[in-house]
Amino acid sequence: MRRSALQRHAQSVLDHELRRARGRLAVLPEEGRRSVEDASSRVTAAVVDALLEEASKEPLLAQALASIYDAERTWQPRTALWVAD
Repeated sequence: MRRSALQRHAQSVLDHELRRARGRLAVLPEEGRRSVEDASSRVTAAVVDALLEEASKEPLLAQALASIYDAERTWQPRTALWVAD
């Protein structure tokens, strides 16, 4: 499984969500916005790491991730989002 493809997809979703939240984050001072973005980035990286760790123990999860991320694709964040505002 391509770790970099999963990381790029996660980063793409994060970037998309931060753009969507820009208006709500605008009320924060610059330092606050930066803190939210940094924390979001750390959480995203931790989720990717945890998912990959779990896939190393669960063959079905590893297969599913490989079926999605082994081929290079241009990810569109809107195809991965299902949570309503």
